[in-house]
Amino acid sequence: MRTLRELIPKKHLSSFREKSVLIDEKTIFYVCRKILIEEYGTRGGENIIPTFFKDKKLFLTPHSSLWGNEVWLQRKSLAERMNEALGSDVIAEIKLTQER
Repeated sequence: MRTLRELIPKKHLSSFREKSVLIDEKTIFYVCRKILIEEYGTRGGENIIPTFFKDKKLFLTPHSSLWGNEVWLQRKSLAERMNEALGSDVIAEIKLTQER
């Protein structure tokens, strides 16, 4: 007896995997806040706010230049931790925006 994997062509299997990786913005923001609170405590979670996500870029808005500098220095490790929590490479880059 043949298995389902043998019956479905390989190109279809890869498309199923790609579709299951789609993660919405709310989930990304939730994981981001969780990682920020783990890293910087509740003050960091209050002062660094995820504002926008597009094309694998996560935009964060810090309330002060001190928080912005801290995020800028740790942006690679934060992105790695967030991707690990999400289970895939969803975030390629973290960018900072100014508060309005």
